[in-house]
Amino acid sequence: MIAGCLLAIPFLAQAESNDKATARPTWSGTWEPPEPDRTGWDWIRLDSNEWIKGEIILMRTYDLQFDSDEFGVVSLDWEDVAEILTEHRYILVLQDMITSHTGTMVMRGDQISVRVGEGIETFDRSKLLAITPSANREFNLWSMHASVGLGLRSGNTDQADITGKMSLNREGSNTHIGIEYNGAYGSLDNEKNTNNHRGRATFDYFLTRDLFITPAAFEVFTDDFQNISYRLTPTVGVGYFLVRRPSLDWKIRFGGGYQHTRIDSAAPGDSKTADNGAIAFATLVDAELNSRVDLILEYQIQVIAPDIDQTNHHSEVTFEIELTSAIDLDVIFIWDRIEDPQTESDGSTPETDDLRLSVGLAIDF
Repeated sequence: MIAGCLLAIPFLAQAESNDKATARPTWSGTWEPPEPDRTGWDWIRLDSNEWIKGEIILMRTYDLQFDSDEFGVVSLDWEDVAEILTEHRYILVLQDMITSHTGTMVMRGDQISVRVGEGIETFDRSKLLAITPSANREFNLWSMHASVGLGLRSGNTDQADITGKMSLNREGSNTHIGIEYNGAYGSLDNEKNTNNHRGRATFDYFLTRDLFITPAAFEVFTDDFQNISYRLTPTVGVGYFLVRRPSLDWKIRFGGGYQHTRIDSAAPGDSKTADNGAIAFATLVDAELNSRVDLILEYQIQVIAPDIDQTNHHSEVTFEIELTSAIDLDVIFIWDRIEDPQTESDGSTPETDDLRLSVGLAIDF
């Protein structure tokens, strides 16, 4: 019997060691943030008392993006997060948009403590605006969503259509950089029948939680069948979030700038180029319909002065349907309109409205 007990000791010791390795983190009596440990994990406890380990990607206005070691990237409502213990350093920005602390952190109840150098900074949870990675983890500030749709048809007619959409975003503590592309190309019986492309880049700087300025924005647009060789529109502006909730964002943007347009073909006596002022307004709604479906509504208008007939509209309705943690099915409806399209040299005039529906697979990074 004694021999049996002695044989069991190593197995008991190993079981105890395994329990310690997988146990959830415990708080010390002094309750201070840990020293930085780049090989360690960040820990989050939800209000359901479940612990998740991984790495914080970003927290801003009620939404925490967390790269879970087990589940991949997950989006958590900030109000569902009960406790946080980080092994990585983060930048914590407060509501005044001026004060920030950089270090490892502990959040428990309504208090947040940050290890800053040799000291500890403590403040109330309600004052926190954003959590972003420190400068040495720049990659975590970026995200990308890219989709491609392809349609082929052969027989009595040979038709090929390809559509693409991409958005690249950098979310800083008080800045946002957005780069977007949307385009389509199609042919019917080896004759091109669709060829349009739109690219946009914006830089936003947040003055408060909801108010931001856009000191630089640029859009380029080309469409062979709207008789537009290219249209360049640099603008500046200001924006505001009307609604910011875990499942709903609604923002508006207003600005002004300059527009340079070159057309492919002009009627006799008409110029192929135009330079005008532009007044721009845009609105964007991003709503989470359920855990697997997001709805994105976008509309923008550029009022052109003094050539008001060249005022143009652009609208997109997008359903992003999650198939897996990394792959979505995107259903996109696009409407483009020019109030008075330019007449071509042969006397024909493009249609005022262009409509497009595309369905494709998308990948999130």
